[in-house]
Amino acid sequence: MKKIWDAQNGQAMYAIDETALHNRVINKKQKARRTADLTEKVFIVANILSSAMIIVPTVVKNKVSISGLLMALLMLITAGVIINKRNRRLKSQDNFDKSMLGDLDNAIATADYQVKFSKTSRFYLLSIVILSMTSLLEAGSAWWVLVLVAIFFAITYMAAKWEHRTFYASQKTDLRSMREKLVRMENEGPESSIDDML
Repeated sequence: MKKIWDAQNGQAMYAIDETALHNRVINKKQKARRTADLTEKVFIVANILSSAMIIVPTVVKNKVSISGLLMALLMLITAGVIINKRNRRLKSQDNFDKSMLGDLDNAIATADYQVKFSKTSRFYLLSIVILSMTSLLEAGSAWWVLVLVAIFFAITYMAAKWEHRTFYASQKTDLRSMREKLVRMENEGPESSIDDML
């Protein structure tokens, strides 16, 4: 009787732990999706508004700046590329198994997308810096304006690098580590590994 009770008790505990673990995986998946969603929306809106802020004064004042128009065009193209990548990411979210490991793979794929997006956005920022400085030189801006703009972009770049390391890369590392533990748990013994992951 005691053996039956212990066996049933162990199964019940495992079921509760597995459910809690799956809920944790789902929360991480949703967090990764929310982060990617917010980043995409901010970049799309920022690029469209910024390009409009360049194009409208150019049309109103009828004062053409080649580097300014190139920057506006780059921003519009970038917004279009992000919209396209976003649509592909949203479609790919349904291609994963409806299981704990599938949800975790989904979260890892989204985190990987976010890491690549973050890296690409830093290179994009450098192109914006070059075009902005060229535009200011064309307009004959004072040296101190150039220095202030350069400092602003340097701070922005460092902040983007810090954000990449602190949030996106670390989130991807945590998710991969969690997946390794989950696979190890399935291959060895569930109970101790589940306790470690909770």
